[in-house]
Amino acid sequence: MGYIGFAKRKRFFMSIDFEIRAKDGRARAGVITTKRGEIKTPTVTVNFTPALLRSGLEPAQVKELGVDLVLVNTLHTYLSNVGDIHEFLGWAGPVMADSGGFQMISLADKLNVKNHGIEFIIDEKKLFFTPEKILDIQRNMSVDLMMPLDYVVSVRKKNIWLFVKSVIRTERWFKQTHTTDFDNLYYIVQGGTSSLARYLSLKNANAWLSRGISAVALGGISLGETKDEIYQTVKFCCDRLPEDKPRHLLGVGEPDDLIRCIGLGVDTFDCVVATREARHGRVWTGKGPIRLLKSDYAEDRRVIDEDCDCPTCRAGKTRAELRAGLKLGNSDTKIDLMLHNIRFMMRLMEQARQAIEDGVYSQFQNRFWRSRK
Repeated sequence: MGYIGFAKRKRFFMSIDFEIRAKDGRARAGVITTKRGEIKTPTVTVNFTPALLRSGLEPAQVKELGVDLVLVNTLHTYLSNVGDIHEFLGWAGPVMADSGGFQMISLADKLNVKNHGIEFIIDEKKLFFTPEKILDIQRNMSVDLMMPLDYVVSVRKKNIWLFVKSVIRTERWFKQTHTTDFDNLYYIVQGGTSSLARYLSLKNANAWLSRGISAVALGGISLGETKDEIYQTVKFCCDRLPEDKPRHLLGVGEPDDLIRCIGLGVDTFDCVVATREARHGRVWTGKGPIRLLKSDYAEDRRVIDEDCDCPTCRAGKTRAELRAGLKLGNSDTKIDLMLHNIRFMMRLMEQARQAIEDGVYSQFQNRFWRSRK
């Protein structure tokens, strides 16, 4: 397939706008405005992975839970021959797409990374994706918030030269694709756990942001490093980014991590953990997670969380009832549990926004930690 030169393309997207409406320390509450609606921040996406789509959960159901933004994976969606992503999902609001960079870790045995892109071997077929093609796919799907192809490496190797290589290649790939026609485009900061590599990537990011790139994402995080390393990296990056651009943290979504990283200056997050964990019986409450498959809940007549206003808890479905349905592999039960976890996540984001607006985010964090102990 041939590709039209980026400079010759007509303008397809409006620039996204970002307004910070309140700050408390490093934490920010704001609004990202896209042509398909507003995204109240801080927030976290619901990731419509192939597994989530197969589950039967409908985008209309998550909208009712307070979700402003959903995410799709560029490679998986492309392989499903999807056209306009909003029509495919039945979702009128903003859609974010990640680039496929994470698949360099998750599908490492099925790909070759080359200077000008990545080659996947899927069903014995070779598929080559250049940085240009990744953005072409997202543009053709009418994605609202676009992530370029980034070079993701394992942090477990603790190899500073590999981390620097991730910075250099991510910058090179971005230069291949950048055009002012794509001003709803993020720049992705790489660099593993190396402060030097992150500093170099942040210099690149700030240069592009000063030229009009709309937003920045932090990539290559939560891939096996400790919690302290995650938070140190996030703080290092947020402290060196401009105030007026939205900051997205790729692949992070556990409640503890959300609360900590909002306090460090992150605006948006994406992760599969809320729905994936729910399908396996791990559900979230104000006092911490519970595993419904444990025998402790076989006769438990309480709802998952008495403070929760999700459809599952409002309907009075008990832990024992949900456990029984889960053990039978009931798809409706899995949807009930996913609805609960998503709503828990959205309530947490609403509470965080309110705490920032009230100037009490530090106290909110402390209450959150105490309740979970």
